[in-house]
Amino acid sequence: MTEHQEPEDGQYAMVMPIVLAKSNGGAFDDAAVVAGMTCGALERELAMTALLRAIPNQRYIDMALLQQVDLIAMKHGYVTKPGDIDEASGWQVVAFDWA
Repeated sequence: MTEHQEPEDGQYAMVMPIVLAKSNGGAFDDAAVVAGMTCGALERELAMTALLRAIPNQRYIDMALLQQVDLIAMKHGYVTKPGDIDEASGWQVVAFDWA
């Protein structure tokens, strides 16, 4: 795939390398970088949705992050409502509501 071609179904093109991750020569474990970026993005989203008095959309979350996700939600006045678990991937549906 060249720079100007669209990826085919099921293929993804890198937008920006995560140079902090070991897989790209960085000092940090890939999973830790992904966890930090995921929680950071959720932090910003919940800050914005709380300001707008909105309920965030439910989503699948890596079950290893659920305790931190719950703390982030509480910080912004939400509670988490865990849902179905996808056993194969280790991800769980999480919905949000007002505390």
